[in-house]
Amino acid sequence: MSKIINVAAIGGMVMERGEETPDEPIRQFREAAEKLDGTGVELVVTCETMLMSQPTNSGEKLESPGPLLMEYRNFAMRNHCTVAGVARTMLEGKSRQSIIYYGPDGTALGSYHKMFPTDASLRAGTAPGEGPIVVDTPVGRLGGVLCFDLNFDELRDGYIKLTPDILCFASYFHGDHLQSNWAYKTHAFLVGAIKDGTSDIRDPMGRVINSSTYYNRIAWARINLDRFVMHGSGNSEKWSAIRRKYKDKVLIDSHSPIGCAILYSYSDEFTAKDIAYEFDLTNYEDYMLECRKLRNNSLCPQ
Repeated sequence: MSKIINVAAIGGMVMERGEETPDEPIRQFREAAEKLDGTGVELVVTCETMLMSQPTNSGEKLESPGPLLMEYRNFAMRNHCTVAGVARTMLEGKSRQSIIYYGPDGTALGSYHKMFPTDASLRAGTAPGEGPIVVDTPVGRLGGVLCFDLNFDELRDGYIKLTPDILCFASYFHGDHLQSNWAYKTHAFLVGAIKDGTSDIRDPMGRVINSSTYYNRIAWARINLDRFVMHGSGNSEKWSAIRRKYKDKVLIDSHSPIGCAILYSYSDEFTAKDIAYEFDLTNYEDYMLECRKLRNNSLCPQ
């Protein structure tokens, strides 16, 4: 069944010399919240710059939220939405860089702790997270990625196995083509909230579908999570028949430079996977697995 949601990423700003006052992160969040209140946004991702006034070895606690987590919680409740909010947290006596997921009723649904803090952060006492985490929320399965994490393929590959719907990427650095790589490899949407540069929302092919501007720190997109990602080989000859039968109830969004496509369901009657089953479509992972098997058989015939 189609699952269409409105998502937004709030970019952050930091002065070159770090001259911000302690209330600057909350000021920036409230400025963006004023623009988002009442718009029907269903998922908001905040930037890693929300940590700027939280020194290493400090942090808020989920069981007794401080001012930053309360801002996220109150916004989620006020707008009946999900918030992926960045904050430094204290867990088991250790300071961590985290994304906390708040649901529409203000409940903390789960958290991700940065698996790869920078070398400087680790030396200063920041505790690393243990690995990828996917949290089930009203807007889908969310995975977290924080800044320096984007450089490490083992975290990305962990998310490939966990099959998130959306990767919530909060960062001081942009990451450029690495963002597209993560979206494409995980087949997830990637909502990136970035410092200073553009905050981008990418589809499961890694293509940018909306960006913030220098005049507006909020990137916004309406996305459909009911998707089936496939390679064109062995599938593309069936697409015309699917379109003839289901017309505007489906969308086959092909991207020829990489030879793949996404099948979306825009119906309440069936899912994209239902259509794939009906027309015997092969998903991307199974197709690549079969190619590997054929190669191995060719090298080592039985």
